[in-house]
Amino acid sequence: MTLDNKDSELLMQLTKNGKASQRELSGRTGLALGTVNAHIKKLENDKIIKGYFADIDPEKVGFNLTAIINLRIKKGTLMDVQALIANHPRVFGVYDVTGEWDSLILARFKNREEMDKFIKTTLSQEYIERSSTSLVLNTVKEEPRIIL
Repeated sequence: MTLDNKDSELLMQLTKNGKASQRELSGRTGLALGTVNAHIKKLENDKIIKGYFADIDPEKVGFNLTAIINLRIKKGTLMDVQALIANHPRVFGVYDVTGEWDSLILARFKNREEMDKFIKTTLSQEYIERSSTSLVLNTVKEEPRIIL
């Protein structure tokens, strides 16, 4: 789907404030309220806007460990292994990647014990041939929004 100028402007405003009402969006963009409503509905129906959520600081709610995990997965099992890992509540990213590894996993844990359990259970599947885990020391930038 191609975005028109109205769609782009609405998306830009929503990235600044996802809680903005349609009336506020109308005022900020100069678009009629009915136009805002129609475009927002279309963006949601087309799954361009996939949802609305609070941007929560993980450390302030107790998730002090962020792990970046590289996996080498047995040929022919990649999608099944990734789907299983993606269902884990501490995992917030699962990616197919190029290079030495097959998959990159991003996960947050409250403590070492929680991460240890994840590594010894979830990452000890028979189809995972090798893993490498790095801990994030400092987060310099983490931006979940798409900036248009």
